[in-house]
Amino acid sequence: MALELLELLSQSTEKSLQKKGAADRFAGSAEVLERGPAVTRGAAPLPRIKLFDIEIDNVTLEQAVWVIRQRLDGDTPTQVSFVNADCVNIACRNPEYLQALQQSDLVFADGIGVRVAGQVLGQPVRDNVNGTDLLPLLAAALQGSGKRVYLLGGRPGVADGVARWLAKNYPGVKLVGWRHGYFSAEDEAQVIEDIRRCGADLVLVALGAPRQELWIRRTRSKLGAKVVMGVGGLLDFFSGRIPRAPRWIRKLGLEWCYRLYQEPQRLWRRYLVGNVLFLLRLAQIRLAR
Repeated sequence: MALELLELLSQSTEKSLQKKGAADRFAGSAEVLERGPAVTRGAAPLPRIKLFDIEIDNVTLEQAVWVIRQRLDGDTPTQVSFVNADCVNIACRNPEYLQALQQSDLVFADGIGVRVAGQVLGQPVRDNVNGTDLLPLLAAALQGSGKRVYLLGGRPGVADGVARWLAKNYPGVKLVGWRHGYFSAEDEAQVIEDIRRCGADLVLVALGAPRQELWIRRTRSKLGAKVVMGVGGLLDFFSGRIPRAPRWIRKLGLEWCYRLYQEPQRLWRRYLVGNVLFLLRLAQIRLAR
């Protein structure tokens, strides 16, 4: 079984090499987004797969951007979540977090681990829809739209760095506020009020899993926003605090190795122990079939 999993991982990596990087692949993203892929939720359900008791919207990166853009014109608050191997491990030991993922309106597959799981379980994942690749495309889609964006999370100063990045690269995006993620339970009411006062349509919440998903689930009806996304460490990358892996490493599906190299003391358990646990859980499900 272990050999089979490794072989599938190798095949997935080979396929990743054959793909272009996100920036190259969506060089004409403005035209793609204007036309819009034929995928909606409501009139016609999004294609979904179920992995580890979590239903995942099995779409491409540009389709994910299009659907989020549609939700920003809707009337119902939408929670957007991303699921990677670490999220699966957390969900297996945290029922409340699992329920938050199950109840999210949009759930996207993030990373090589989920892709391997899809192949092993006969439900191929169409694309690696991670927040870090998605943000530039979403920002491009929001240019000049008047949609108001709020950033919440990261260390003090990190959200400020992302605000500068957006102003430089996407000046047509209307950023109405930002705040670091180091706030106490006593400060939560003030955070919610600040987001409401700014009239944010889209809130990016970078508090880490499972905190961000649980926080969004508990507060989204109070925020007044159309779309609230849990984006993990995304703000660290776009603020410049943590360099992202080179494109060739990302194409290989080995960005987790680069992150481990960057922060070994903080991430060794998540990747060295967590990835093994994830594969064992995957093998257990496969053998039970």
